[in-house]
Amino acid sequence: MAVQKIVRMALLSAILTIMKMAIPIPHVELVSLLIIIYTLLFEKEALMIVTVFTITEGFIWGIGLWWFGYLYVWPILCLTVLLLKRLIKEEFLVWAVVSGLFGLIFGALFAVAYLPLDPAYALFYWIAGLTWDVWHAVWNFILMAAIGKPVYRVLKSINAKVFAYSNDK
Repeated sequence: MAVQKIVRMALLSAILTIMKMAIPIPHVELVSLLIIIYTLLFEKEALMIVTVFTITEGFIWGIGLWWFGYLYVWPILCLTVLLLKRLIKEEFLVWAVVSGLFGLIFGALFAVAYLPLDPAYALFYWIAGLTWDVWHAVWNFILMAAIGKPVYRVLKSINAKVFAYSNDK
């Protein structure tokens, strides 16, 4: 079982990395959607998946100040989903709103990484990116509303079949 979890975490982290680069439009991404779905399905294990994803991003793109934001921004999304999971359950229109709100505050969360360097810079960084945050929010909402439920069902089904298969042996 432990090996199976490690393989699943590695595979799901790799999918996050691939999906981050799959859409060549700025601030249009499937990472938020997948992290929400991973957290719904795998709960606390999603935090490890996000950690592997973040480390992989650092290896690919280099460790910069942006990377330190990833260390807390994506886990915040996981923790938010964990807190809301029992209330929202599988209501994907509501998860679309959550995903949209996350896109809207993404820049503000990211600006926190700049506070130790210069609070004024952090503020201006956030303000300068507000238009992109709105764009990010709209697309997070659209993507989750359009494909969140089908992606969730497919991943849930694949996961159930893999565990059913491994338990038969």
